Amino acid sequence: MELCIDTSTRYASIGCSDGGELLQELTWHSQRNHSVELAPAVETLLARQKISVKDLEAVFVAKGPGAFSALRVGMSLAKSLSVGAEIPIVGVSTSDVEVQPYIGISTNIIVLVPAGRERAYVARYVDGDIKEEDIVVRSYEEMNFDDIEDPFFCGEGLKGILESEYAPLVIGKHARDVPPTRNSSVLMKLGYGKLESGKIDDPMSLEPIYVRSAQIDSADRSIKNK
Repeated sequence: MELCIDTSTRYASIGCSDGGELLQELTWHSQRNHSVELAPAVETLLARQKISVKDLEAVFVAKGPGAFSALRVGMSLAKSLSVGAEIPIVGVSTSDVEVQPYIGISTNIIVLVPAGRERAYVARYVDGDIKEEDIVVRSYEEMNFDDIEDPFFCGEGLKGILESEYAPLVIGKHARDVPPTRNSSVLMKLGYGKLESGKIDDPMSLEPIYVRSAQIDSADRSIKNK
């Protein structure tokens, strides 16, 4: 069995899977308290499945982008389980989890993950592909998608934009804007696929994807050069 952990945003989730197929999940809205809530939630989930940590064969963890402290909580627990139980760990980009259900809808899919204070992490997928270094953080005011052909918008950060004066930014079709927008089954599928391909991570060096504010200045170049 495998355990997946996603603490990218206030909407946290964990789940158990067998061969990448979802068995059970828990999802909740955290009040900036992942450090207190996560471990008991994992204990509850394992108890419901009538298994223990020793029964786990791998752990999949969402590695961001997202809230830095929240990501650290999820990553720390996942790494501790990997080292303690001597099982593989696989990190999966949060934007990959968000975009997966919509691959094929458009050539250009824009994933938006909330970054706080009218900002969002922006990940543009072209034909379903992106590089981690292409994920940028933008304020709503600085966003401009006019040059992107037939964009499709998705992700938890979509709701904040649609509820603001910047709603016209979402000029194309978009996914539902009611969080939670991610579910454990997608994280499990992606994590298990990487596991089967041998793309496991080193628990000692695995780190969250965290886009710092200093990278805002490079965002224009990243999007305009697409």
